[in-house]
Amino acid sequence: MRLRSTASAHPHLTAAPQAGLKPKGRDERVLARLAVDHGFLAEPDMGRVEAHGQANGLSFAEAAVDLGLMDRDAAALLTAMQGGFSLLSPGDPRIDPLVVSAFDPADPYAAKVRAIRARMRRAAGSADGAALRFAILSVDAGDEAAILAANLAVAMAQMDGQTMLVDVDLDNPSLDRLFRIANKTGLAEQLTGGTALLPAARTAIEDLWLMTAGRASGSAASLITRGPLAETAAGWGLRETSMLFSLAEREGGQTPFGSILAGFDAVTLVARRGDTRIAGMRRIIDDLDRHGVAIAGTVIA
Repeated sequence: MRLRSTASAHPHLTAAPQAGLKPKGRDERVLARLAVDHGFLAEPDMGRVEAHGQANGLSFAEAAVDLGLMDRDAAALLTAMQGGFSLLSPGDPRIDPLVVSAFDPADPYAAKVRAIRARMRRAAGSADGAALRFAILSVDAGDEAAILAANLAVAMAQMDGQTMLVDVDLDNPSLDRLFRIANKTGLAEQLTGGTALLPAARTAIEDLWLMTAGRASGSAASLITRGPLAETAAGWGLRETSMLFSLAEREGGQTPFGSILAGFDAVTLVARRGDTRIAGMRRIIDDLDRHGVAIAGTVIA
């Protein structure tokens, strides 16, 4: 599926956020069962949490957090799950197993990804939560950064609703392979005007869309450095859609990420121990600081 851009964008991407991720009811037993079935809580602790909640006037999720048996991000995810979003079954061929957040929210890596999401939302401060613009910026981090971006996009779709992931790594695209979507038309064609439709495709994850990198030419790559991506995204007319952009800098690069990411709500840097040069990291951090881009932290891959 290809989506029309700006005013004629597909209604799925222009409509107000769906109510599907909000709880349909306050059935505490359902929430308790979800917590146990998906590995957030041990079966023997269920009764303890319920008793604590009843004694203190807390919901099941609040009681679990209060007892230290669950963190707030896990509680928020459970509430979203109670609202009806579905997880993929293990082995589902529509998505790479490395995107663990799509299959097992209790996996330790998925929990770390939700913590990164929480830090980025805090860094965004008072920004409009319905239309956040986040970025994952790899600094010589290899495939690990793309895997993180894929899992983070899934977590955003699960917990925040309608989300679009954009692969800005035109030289070495990989998100198309993780989500098993053909990289025929994508960001490169959007930037060069080579498509009349917004090239975003549905993924197997509910409420998650992917704009692949496309087939870049030299002109497409140069267009990325000419102005803020936030302004480019604003022209797509997707005001109610949160977006996550995945970018990469490789050894010796001098990409002006400060101007490219100006207007973004938060960025997380991804480095690889022993491979990422400190001088390169400092240059990028200084550049982002000069342009007022909030850095939510650095992840060592």
